[in-house]
Amino acid sequence: MLKIFLDEQEEIPWDAMLYMTGQINYGGRVTDDWDRRCLMTMLKKYSNIEILEDGYKFSDSGIYYAPTNGT
Repeated sequence: MLKIFLDEQEEIPWDAMLYMTGQINYGGRVTDDWDRRCLMTMLKKYSNIEILEDGYKFSDSGIYYAPTNGT
């Protein structure tokens, strides 16, 4: 579903992608407001334009990072 969504767009619609993933796909299963807020906060770390830059790190330790662009 995510691949189809992204293939239909010329540019990555970050906000729409975040909403689709966090509120529609997973959010419907999360019933507590604080849990949903936690989910959206975590997803923002993985769904943002900075992830496309080389050297983007998911953690302060640097152990988890986005791979460089490749084949």
